[in-house]
Amino acid sequence: MTYNPELATLVAQAEGGGEQGGSSMFMLLMLAVLGLLFFMMIRRSRKAMKTQQQQRASLEPGMDVMTTFGLYGTIIEVDHDENKATMELSPGHFATIHLQAIGQVVEETEPELPESDISVDDVPDYPEQASPDSSGNEYGSEYNDPRDDR
Repeated sequence: MTYNPELATLVAQAEGGGEQGGSSMFMLLMLAVLGLLFFMMIRRSRKAMKTQQQQRASLEPGMDVMTTFGLYGTIIEVDHDENKATMELSPGHFATIHLQAIGQVVEETEPELPESDISVDDVPDYPEQASPDSSGNEYGSEYNDPRDDR
């Protein structure tokens, strides 16, 4: 029998030597997943950066803001050329901050109270509690200790 190199290669691949093709497919799949994750992270950060730039461009005096380090205040002056803003923290107290330090614009909303079915007319009157002066004591009726009756 003569040695045939092509036949030897086919036999080696059939016996398990052909796993190199499977590992390259696995490697391509892992690279595709890694590329997809990288693309999604870049996309998300660009979107956040765009919204922050729009927010900084729309800053005007009189807006209530919160800084990234937790200070609340009102914008007094905005200088886009130097990327600075003057903020009033409390009456008479001012701080100059970088525009990138502004975390978010605070919009005041009134808390929504749940509606109740009870009206003022539905609340009963308790005459004995309504006038504490009727007993003559400033703190209500006098307490009698039952142990004193022994």
